Amino acid sequence: MLTAKSLAAVAGAVLVASTSAIAQERRLQFDVNNLAFQARDVAGAPSAFGGTAHTGSITFIDQLPTTVLAAILIRTGGLPNPFVNQGFSGSLSDAAVTINLAGGLVTGGSILLDVNGGPGGGGDRYTATIGAVGSVQASPTPGEFTIDALTALGAFSDGAYGNVAVADFFAAQGTPPFLTGDFLAFSIQPSPSGSGFGHMDIFVNNVPAPASLALLGLGGLLAARRRR
Repeated sequence: MLTAKSLAAVAGAVLVASTSAIAQERRLQFDVNNLAFQARDVAGAPSAFGGTAHTGSITFIDQLPTTVLAAILIRTGGLPNPFVNQGFSGSLSDAAVTINLAGGLVTGGSILLDVNGGPGGGGDRYTATIGAVGSVQASPTPGEFTIDALTALGAFSDGAYGNVAVADFFAAQGTPPFLTGDFLAFSIQPSPSGSGFGHMDIFVNNVPAPASLALLGLGGLLAARRRR
């Protein structure tokens, strides 16, 4: 017969086993190269880039075939585990990133990445919103900048992105904390008109909630105890 003390001990063991065998953190990386960018003023018109004090936005769009989704990588289990190249073999068909800025600080924005024609053409899509956490930073190279920020509400159109399996990310995106992430835009060297080409690494996190697993494990034990 399970006592309250033994029930708690077994529940703890179930939680440890569940988190180690099932609930591993997964982090996906999109490696996007040669995105065309344009700085914009507060009215949305093209403008020179104000660097670490820019107010307005900067937009990144694909310019095919120059722009490529060079790789998709996934790390399982957190550091120090490495990212593993997933052998993505599809083609980028649409990319659109808008980063809103006020005094060089990120205030919002959006991300869209389509491959193989996107959902309407039988392909796949990833979207996310950009949060108000991040900034423009000067690089060591004169005239070059980076921009980093956090993302939220990440969403895949289905459980596969091209030939890369993302079923666990797709399943997690409908429940809190949804799919969070971040990005780094780099090699940004604006022309006098605020345009140019840069690269972007976009990350998506799937972090299982331990509390949910604990409840599942405890619920199973209580059900077994009632059956006894």
